[in-house]
Amino acid sequence: MRTGSEEELALSLLGIARRAHALVVGQDKVFAAMRGGDELFIITSADCSPNVMRKALSSNCETLVAESFSRESLGAAIGVMNAQIVALPVGSGFVKKLKELLIGGTLNE
Repeated sequence: MRTGSEEELALSLLGIARRAHALVVGQDKVFAAMRGGDELFIITSADCSPNVMRKALSSNCETLVAESFSRESLGAAIGVMNAQIVALPVGSGFVKKLKELLIGGTLNE
């Protein structure tokens, strides 16, 4: 079971990934990277739009629906107003740690 501190650590880790230029932010950039053939680990907020959720879940990418992340909390963690979808390259070291922290989420491969 996840704790609030694990979720806070995950959000902090996403902020670090953003500052390291490893994080892809926003639906346009994430879906463009997917079309470009990038292998991504996608994270969506629980309150993202149905269209974004459908596209993320139907992709060939591994998708985590972060049930406890709102658009506002995800955005605040990465330094933007709101964010409903972000992604990291599958080979990134950030992905392994995020999976450990957010193991209670819904994973679809």
